[in-house]
Amino acid sequence: MKKTFNALSLSLYVILFANLCLAQEKGPTLKFDPNETETTAIEKKQKSTVTYGDKPIAKFGNDETYVKFGGYGSMRFEYGSAENVKETFTFRRFVLTTDAKIASRFRIGTELEFERFRKIELERSTSAAPGGGLEVSQEIEGTNKSEIALEQAWFEVEFKNWLRFRGGGVLIPLGRFNINHDDNQWNLPRRTLVDRGIPVLPSTSAWDELGFGFNGDFEIGEKSKLGYQIYVVNGAVLDPTLEQKIETREGDTTVTETEAEFGISTGTFSHDVKNAKSIAGRLTYSPTLGHEFGLSGYWGRYTPDYLVGKNLTSFAFDTVHSFGNFDIEAEYAYSHFDGLRGVMDSFAATVIDQESEAEDDDVAPGVETEVAMKPSRLASTKHGYWVELRYHLRPDWLTKSWAGKHFSDPQLIPILRWEQVFIDDRLTDVEFSNSTVSTYNTEDRRIDRLTAGLAFRLNPLAVFQLAYEYTQTDGGKSLSEVINYLETSSSKNHAVLFGVAFGF
Repeated sequence: MKKTFNALSLSLYVILFANLCLAQEKGPTLKFDPNETETTAIEKKQKSTVTYGDKPIAKFGNDETYVKFGGYGSMRFEYGSAENVKETFTFRRFVLTTDAKIASRFRIGTELEFERFRKIELERSTSAAPGGGLEVSQEIEGTNKSEIALEQAWFEVEFKNWLRFRGGGVLIPLGRFNINHDDNQWNLPRRTLVDRGIPVLPSTSAWDELGFGFNGDFEIGEKSKLGYQIYVVNGAVLDPTLEQKIETREGDTTVTETEAEFGISTGTFSHDVKNAKSIAGRLTYSPTLGHEFGLSGYWGRYTPDYLVGKNLTSFAFDTVHSFGNFDIEAEYAYSHFDGLRGVMDSFAATVIDQESEAEDDDVAPGVETEVAMKPSRLASTKHGYWVELRYHLRPDWLTKSWAGKHFSDPQLIPILRWEQVFIDDRLTDVEFSNSTVSTYNTEDRRIDRLTAGLAFRLNPLAVFQLAYEYTQTDGGKSLSEVINYLETSSSKNHAVLFGVAFGF
């Protein structure tokens, strides 16, 4: 016991002696600076405070290997003047992201979106029935127009800056907006018509597909840069969505209807239903910082195996320029669905009859059953563009205010955006029976939208958005026929929107 105590005492003396030596080498350690005034102490404290937007909220690791957790969210209030358009709050989306560099040349990225989502509940029970037998019940409850989507889930191996291999669920590089779609990056509370409202792209942003490919950057001189992305993916496909409806009718039988609407959807993350791959790519050129030109394209089969083989061709041009405090950004997109009439003939031959009805009083007395299959929102060609002008204001009264104290870069940004979309040979009426198309009618449409807004941006991550929006379509026809967010028979709509978007 005595030997143990002596050893412990000796260890403490050694540690104490070492600390004294280090203290003499470094000089005395003071808990306060006698030359520091009250003013400099306050300034030091303010400088040590990390303001929102200076760095990632959650980052573990170093520059070589790290894991960053982040995301973004947004909501808005909107009022519209068109018939049946109600003022409403909308929880646009909440998105969780991860960026993990688990080795010096290996990265993993994910993006999980909860769009207009609040809850989903599933109740299932199995029990013995009172009169004998087995009773199985199931109840599903959820919020209207909700979606949970895995928007990105990829891995990347970097061989050189100009050669990176990426595979998994990747964003299709068709247009700049689709790959830079985060709500908090934009100063208006609604996405563009080209990318979301119509859309001209085969799928709404953020459009992702399963596949693999390469991307990279080339330095050209001291200021210029050339970048590229190219992927082989499963690709967009003509696919059905099922809708079930129950309707009671006065003086008539009750109707239960099952309808399959066939439209273009993103490709599967499972077995490809068309046994054909699509290719997508984008080339960017930046002559100097703040200026960029992008050219992108997509090509591949859009029909499943049970229909005739036809291809989809899309391309886009985009550009962004900053001149001091002034920005101009624009995008043009084009999509063409080859042989749409032939696809409808093939569809009719496969489906046989567009609608069928049955009424069986022995099975369900007084109930009529209907089954319908029809194409939805299809057109041979869609093309359109948008142009956005922005001006960044940083007045002294704002930067020196409460916002300037607590946020990294407060700004006021007036915005003006002009958009047009043109739809050629839009299917308006397709009827078929006995495997033959009997009616095939199309029309051309145009949609215009002008948006003027003012954004109060706290920093690059958070923004308050106020906007006036005017939307119209040609010929006095219904907006709901061509725009996916306006359920109205009116041809014009004035809207006022207030939005909030944030990132972390």
